[in-house]
Amino acid sequence: MSKLKILKLLRKKEIISRQSASNVVEKLDAELEKCKRVTRDIDEIAHQKTTSLEKSNCYSFQSERQLLLKLMEQKEILVNRQEFLTDEKQSATWQLSKIQKKIESLENVSKKTEIKARTKKLDAWEEHQLTYLKLNGV
Repeated sequence: MSKLKILKLLRKKEIISRQSASNVVEKLDAELEKCKRVTRDIDEIAHQKTTSLEKSNCYSFQSERQLLLKLMEQKEILVNRQEFLTDEKQSATWQLSKIQKKIESLENVSKKTEIKARTKKLDAWEEHQLTYLKLNGV
C-alpha cells in the first residue's frame, strides 16, 4: 500500500474519532446545562419556602425544614456534578483540539507526499522524453 493511501486512511480514522469526541463534548454540555437548570429550580423552590410568611404548626414547620435540608443536599450534589462535568468537558475539548491538530498534520504530510510523487512522476516523464529524443536523433 502506498504511503499516500495510508495517510488518507489515517486521516479518515482521525476524522471519525473527531466526530466521536465531538459527540462526547455535546453530551457533556447538554448534561451540564440540565444540571444548571435543576440547580436553578432548587434555588427557586428553596427561596419560595424560606420567604413564605404563612402561619404553620410545629409539624409542618419541621417537615418544611427537612425538605429544605434535602433540597440543599441535592443542590450541593448538583454543584459537585457541574464541577465534574466542567472538568470532563474541558478534557474532551482538549482531546478534540488534539485530534484536529493531528488531522491537519496528516493533511500537510499527505500534501507533501503527493507533491513529491507528482514531482517524481514528472521527472521520470521528462527523462523518458529525453531518452526518446536521443534515440530518435531529434
